[in-house]
Amino acid sequence: MGKRYSHKIIAIILILSFIAAESSSNEESNQQKPTRSISVSVDPRVELMSIIFRLAGNPEYNRSQFFSYIGDIETHFKKFKEHPVIKLAKQLRNSRGVSYDAVICMAIHIKDVNEFEMLLPLEPWPETLDKRWEKDKAAEFIDKAKQFARESKFNEFFNAHKSMYDRAAEQFSSMMDKEAHLEWFDEFFGARPGAEFTICLGMINGPGSYGGRIKVDGKEKYYCIPGVNKFTLLGLGEPRFDKTIMPTVIHEFCHSYANPIVEAHQSEIENAGKRVYAAVEKQMERNAYGNWLTVMRESLVRACVVRYLVKNDGIDTSNKQIKSDISRGFLWMQELSDLLIEYEQQRNQYPALDAFFPKVIEFFDNYKKD
Repeated sequence: MGKRYSHKIIAIILILSFIAAESSSNEESNQQKPTRSISVSVDPRVELMSIIFRLAGNPEYNRSQFFSYIGDIETHFKKFKEHPVIKLAKQLRNSRGVSYDAVICMAIHIKDVNEFEMLLPLEPWPETLDKRWEKDKAAEFIDKAKQFARESKFNEFFNAHKSMYDRAAEQFSSMMDKEAHLEWFDEFFGARPGAEFTICLGMINGPGSYGGRIKVDGKEKYYCIPGVNKFTLLGLGEPRFDKTIMPTVIHEFCHSYANPIVEAHQSEIENAGKRVYAAVEKQMERNAYGNWLTVMRESLVRACVVRYLVKNDGIDTSNKQIKSDISRGFLWMQELSDLLIEYEQQRNQYPALDAFFPKVIEFFDNYKKD
């Protein structure tokens, strides 16, 4: 009897040891899993720039249906519609095409809305600042925007809405915690351990969402500026968010990874890019994609979003995204997404996406479709 009990005790000890080892292994695996922290807020720089270009009449900044908030903007800023910075913003749109993401790009290159110092000098021209701006006009705009912020008491307007901003940011952050898989970025593109992820809600940007990046003192910061486009009480209440915005969030962050890759190979992909763009030019212009380089950036970003959806949301969701992209003129989206499967399956050969990009160039060189 004694021997049998001792054998049972030994067996139980072995089983418990195995379970403990498995648990420890799983914990270690979870600790090693790459994670991404993210901040969510309403950024005064983004709000100020959006308001300026709304007052200047830019259509893309006049599509919001957040009626209660728009009413507050009209009431507070109506006296300043002829301000010098508003006139300059109109001029910049007409003469240099400063619109859409160029507006937000400038916002994230400004230190704050009080001193309006640039985070990077304008000479040499910062790699991450949109070239639709140029040195002299950019400097003039910054001076006049500083004057506008002070004279219009922008800070008072912003602070008066701070509690609403905070509620929106908290809701969006909670949604991200439940729905986002930010570890995918390092897994797919290659690790960027020092990069910071930041979401700035575009409160009056409606359906327009933008991405941007900046590198200061060796630290990279990746931005997603999702337009706020859903509200309670038909725009008379407050913003609301759900997981349907996740592909947009992933899309905008992908730009910070994909754009530099395309730009580094610009001369190699130019001929194919121009040929492809010529075939879909009218449709792309309706999407506000006015040149071949923009379409090449968008193509790579959209294919990467499809790969994110395949992994994290399933094939049905990714197929819907592909159909949506094709309807917007990206006729090659299925084939380009399929090409990236090769990248995913051969990561020993291609440790990061930039190493695989020659294959993407080859794809566009050979792409033909009726």
